[in-house]
Amino acid sequence: MQYDIAVIGNDESAFEMLYAAAAAKLRVAAILSESCHSAWIMSQSLRRLVSGLMADSTAARRRLMQKSGTPGMLQRLLAKAVAAEVSEQISTLEPLGIDVFIGETRFRNRLEVIVSSGVDFSRTAVNSANYVIATGVRQTAVHRPLGLLPYHRPESLFDGRQLLPDICVVGGGDMGAGLSSLFSLFGVRAELLTREDRASALMELAESTGVRIGHHCFDEAAPLADMKISKTRTLVDCRRSVGFTENLNLSAIGVEPDENGKLWCANHFETWCTGVFGVGDVVGFSPDGRLSPSRQAGRVLNRLNHRIPRPNYLKSRTRLVLT
Repeated sequence: MQYDIAVIGNDESAFEMLYAAAAAKLRVAAILSESCHSAWIMSQSLRRLVSGLMADSTAARRRLMQKSGTPGMLQRLLAKAVAAEVSEQISTLEPLGIDVFIGETRFRNRLEVIVSSGVDFSRTAVNSANYVIATGVRQTAVHRPLGLLPYHRPESLFDGRQLLPDICVVGGGDMGAGLSSLFSLFGVRAELLTREDRASALMELAESTGVRIGHHCFDEAAPLADMKISKTRTLVDCRRSVGFTENLNLSAIGVEPDENGKLWCANHFETWCTGVFGVGDVVGFSPDGRLSPSRQAGRVLNRLNHRIPRPNYLKSRTRLVLT
């Protein structure tokens, strides 16, 4: 089947784009990754997991969780929460007539991508006149640590046999707030350092789970003493966002991401390749990059309005027959 538009990714902007394209009566395909989940999906899953643990746990059960909590158990809990979040998102797409493909995506050429599933080892070709890349970003550590303090990547928190006793999560927005609140719930002394106050559900959860929230204007070259971080704490660095674009084979369509895996886009979020757009966190530069996901979707659809052919509806005519 030939689609009018195919959206690649599971960022918040991807779902807004899908809803808007379906409302415009276009033939739409959603291509979701099996393993590369955006920071938005991860933060939504952390909110679901922490809220559920807090709602379902009595004081006695919470003490039991603190005693028996291990990185492996937290990783399994988070994996289940991610699967539930993705399933819920898919359930909202199918009633809209959107075809959903799950797997890792690679561009074959401008009009075709290959979706490979690691579950059943299948390969599916998806053909579309237009593509929107909304793979989002993942949080990772900067190239240089802060001072001389040992630091961890966010994913390395789930390694080892025992939970770290004392962590300081630097940056990361909702992702950092979700990680710190999850580990705090299991007895880890957690502190979250952010640039500014941000009102969000995950920030409220972090405060309610006992996370200490501080503020700092981060500088990679800042002395350790200026950071006011205890040397006994393990620093979890969530300041850097890297786009999920390295496996898309963008060179096949002449698109080159920047050093952080993000895309350069023009005013209507179109990349260097005509008909290929980028929206959401994966956009590295655009004059309209700060627009909300719904407004970004509207800009893309406005750009495509004159490109996508519409069916011709013939008006009924009354013929006057003279006798």
